[in-house]
Amino acid sequence: MSTQGPPADAKQAQAAALQEIEAAQRRKRALDMNLANVEATIWANEVSYLEDTTASGGNIIKGFESYLKPPTSSHSHHKRKVEATEDDRLFSGSSVSFHESMQSHQ
Repeated sequence: MSTQGPPADAKQAQAAALQEIEAAQRRKRALDMNLANVEATIWANEVSYLEDTTASGGNIIKGFESYLKPPTSSHSHHKRKVEATEDDRLFSGSSVSFHESMQSHQ
């Protein structure tokens, strides 16, 4: 009996398995990048929505209580930009992987 190692079929099966693993890892990296890009787009759109609508009287997150109030003279001259807080981020904050993906993009 010889001790030359595994038969050629086993070596081919191992090589094929390694290629399959490498291909799966490439697909996973591509999917991770795609997910991170989608989450970044959601975050940017959410920020834009929150900043644009808060100053105009309300939005789905904060409510529309001040929407029907007439603008005051000081308010109409000085539209201030309202910063969105983490509590306001309903959509991007609901993602399990959002915070991890945002840290990897920075």
